[in-house]
Amino acid sequence: PYLFVMPFVVLFLVFGLFPIAFSLYLVFHSWDPVQGMQSMQFVGMENLSFALEDPLVWTSLVNTLWLAVASGLPQHLVAIPLAYLINERLGSWRNAAMGVYFLPYITSTVAIAMMFSTVFSTDYGLANAILQALANQPGLGQLFPQGNVDWLGQPDTVKPVIAFVVFWRYLGFNMILYVAAMQSIPRELYEAARMDGASEGRIFWHITLPQLKPMMYF
Repeated sequence: PYLFVMPFVVLFLVFGLFPIAFSLYLVFHSWDPVQGMQSMQFVGMENLSFALEDPLVWTSLVNTLWLAVASGLPQHLVAIPLAYLINERLGSWRNAAMGVYFLPYITSTVAIAMMFSTVFSTDYGLANAILQALANQPGLGQLFPQGNVDWLGQPDTVKPVIAFVVFWRYLGFNMILYVAAMQSIPRELYEAARMDGASEGRIFWHITLPQLKPMMYF
């Protein structure tokens, strides 16, 4: 049996464990890869000290945390009720709806980047076209920018764009997981709640959500 798991073990050691271990080793060394392994010198905590004192490191950490919250939290807030709707209301159309929502997850990253770079283009993007159309409506001109927005060239606008793209791509993936988790909930719980006169909102809040806790933590 060990022979059958050897391909996974070898791949994990080479492409998983070794890069992590070597990265931790490099933390305490100074190394010029062009000059080979003989140029590696032990520097102790200097690299860590330099990183902690570099303002760019802290900026990147703040941006990473912001993107994690701005793109991750809405995924689950939308995926859970969406999964409940698909699982309970669509019936025979459930698999088709799940397939449509799952398409962004299996779409090529290059194709996604090209599509959204076009959508948020400064000169001819769809996002700016919609904003300009709304700005030209009577009474709405003060609510929307009059000129084109440089979505991908400004820090204040590129982060929401990235968060939206991540949300759009992974919403279907999370929805599939929640649908699978909902299908494992005993139907007797729902039948008993409906016989007792519980509304759909109370069923969702008191039965579905508590049963989804393992998947949420996952």
